[in-house]
Amino acid sequence: MLYGIWFLVVTLGYFVKGAAGFGNSPIHTGIMALMMNNAELTPVDYVLTVPANIALTIKHRKYLVPKLWIPGAVITMLAVIPGVLLLKNMDSRALKVVFGFVIALLGADMLRRKDGQARPTPHWVTLALTAVSGVINGLFGIGVLLAAVMGRVIDDSRTLKANISAIFAAGNLVMLPVYLLTGLLTREVLLRALSLYPAMALGLFLGIRFAGKLDERMLRRCTAILLIACGLFLVLGNLN
Repeated sequence: MLYGIWFLVVTLGYFVKGAAGFGNSPIHTGIMALMMNNAELTPVDYVLTVPANIALTIKHRKYLVPKLWIPGAVITMLAVIPGVLLLKNMDSRALKVVFGFVIALLGADMLRRKDGQARPTPHWVTLALTAVSGVINGLFGIGVLLAAVMGRVIDDSRTLKANISAIFAAGNLVMLPVYLLTGLLTREVLLRALSLYPAMALGLFLGIRFAGKLDERMLRRCTAILLIACGLFLVLGNLN
């Protein structure tokens, strides 16, 4: 029963990732956290998301912007380490509530902009929020803050997907040895993740196909709504 629910949740999460470039983790870990703890879920989602990030980066590689993804990748690679180390010892409920409010506000800001026009943002603000996103990614496996930040400076969904996927993939490279050293990535976790690979592949494939049927404005609107939904879900799920 639990595996069947898990399979459906992973399929849904990676359908969203295939369409928008992010969103798998809030759906996957957010729903499954009602039945399991984050220390069990985040490593499984990590193993699932590595090939997904690589696949999306390769598919949209011609939209990569070096001045965006390279600094973001370096900062994320450094920032995920404290996030992973905190995963084993921190009570994360209060942080998730604050994080959820931030994500919802950034999504609302993206939604209200006409035609998805990028909004000028100081470079240092982008870098600082990218660092915070890296810590959050290591702690919860959630990268929607990075998507929200990049959504303020990128006005094309394919460019957004390419660059955040490249940054996520870089962070994944650092998380592997840290997960191994902290004992979060075990044989049991690996087997669980491998058993869910068909769900990940199915969801990602359908999401990519679905994204191709949406126009740019509609996809960006859906991305903004997803950010708001993810933020509110995190808040409501951790208030009690």
